[in-house]
Amino acid sequence: MQQEKTVKKSRPLLSFFQILAALSSLAMLYFLYHAQILPIYLFGFIAIFYFLLVALLVIISRKINLLVILIILDILLNLAFTFVFYKYNDYFSKISPNETYFEKYSLVALKDSDLSKSTSENIAPLGILTSDPYFDTVKQYLTTTEGNRPDLLKTPIEETNIKTYDNLLTLTTALTTPKTVNDKLQTIFLGHTYLDTLKDNNESVYNQLQILADVEIKVTPKHVETTTHASLDTPFTIYLSGIDNRDHTLPFAARSDVNLIMVVNPAKHKILLLNTPRDFYVPLAMNGKLDKLTHAGLYGVNESIHTLENFYNIKFNYYARINFDATSTIIDQLGGVDVHIPYIVNTYHGHRHYEPGNYHLNGDEALDFARERVSISWAGGDRERGRNQEKIITALLQKLQQDKTNLTKLDQIFNSIAKNIQTNFTPDDLKY
Repeated sequence: MQQEKTVKKSRPLLSFFQILAALSSLAMLYFLYHAQILPIYLFGFIAIFYFLLVALLVIISRKINLLVILIILDILLNLAFTFVFYKYNDYFSKISPNETYFEKYSLVALKDSDLSKSTSENIAPLGILTSDPYFDTVKQYLTTTEGNRPDLLKTPIEETNIKTYDNLLTLTTALTTPKTVNDKLQTIFLGHTYLDTLKDNNESVYNQLQILADVEIKVTPKHVETTTHASLDTPFTIYLSGIDNRDHTLPFAARSDVNLIMVVNPAKHKILLLNTPRDFYVPLAMNGKLDKLTHAGLYGVNESIHTLENFYNIKFNYYARINFDATSTIIDQLGGVDVHIPYIVNTYHGHRHYEPGNYHLNGDEALDFARERVSISWAGGDRERGRNQEKIITALLQKLQQDKTNLTKLDQIFNSIAKNIQTNFTPDDLKY
């Protein structure tokens, strides 16, 4: 008797949860359909399961224990799919390039100048680059007192004392060997990627310089311009840019050491990879002047994209930029990659030696192999390095395809590389 009374008292509450569970299941099915993140066959399977679950929730009313189990199962399923939605959108929010972050800059003078880090002398006239993708932000920083700044930059600089230059050579020449006294600069203000380029390409000039102050400026990357693509059911192109940044970050403007065009044909399940060596001289989109392709990245990813578009007469639909650190991490988390090396290789990075044969490489080993150029100069040097980079990417794709358990590691991979990858892919782009 007591048990029957308890059941009668609990029935209205169970009925409420019964209706709530049925409605929430239908709502979840509706959101799954419109989100389109699942292939149609998988959505169909889930839809059938949900309809059966809802039918059972509606039909069963007397078997209290079974009803409670079904309600709990329904709640757990809805929570699971809610978590999937959250993680799916969280992945893309982490790798979105449209966030505000801090870019490193340096105030630079000649070593033999009267200026020093503790100087109270005037640092003007000061030179900056118009080709800097953050030119307007840099100019505003120098002419105001906003933000944290070292003593040397606490006093705003008059605009008339800021001289602009369109390339690194003319800027550094005005500092080191000006044509006239009127052309002479006291200091220059440069982003760290430009300083790295100067060190690599003109070490004699770099050795004449001293850094008076380092600062971090809050910047917002420019919108990346690509051609809109209606559907991933039709062929599309992706620009893949590999960044070898010394401080293991991914600034929006940096030399692009790997430049791959990926053409994807979903209908035929085909992917074409085309590598353009980083040291090839190509006309820059911004001015038509010949420069190394890697230097296009110094002016932002837009410049790399448009330079390659003009060179090959194509249009990119998407882009992805990845730091070499992230590449190594992905390979390690997938358990390494298998590649065939057809000749002797002695890598400059990592000092590794390979005889001809098949190898299973971890992240660092694969990265060192993909970066090697000097010891394979007889085989094509920069071109052969590009082909080896394609080998590593192909091996990665094969690893994902052959071992389906690797798909379960995507959460771990995304969390570990989020700060080292940028792309304009959105959740909507990946809908089925």
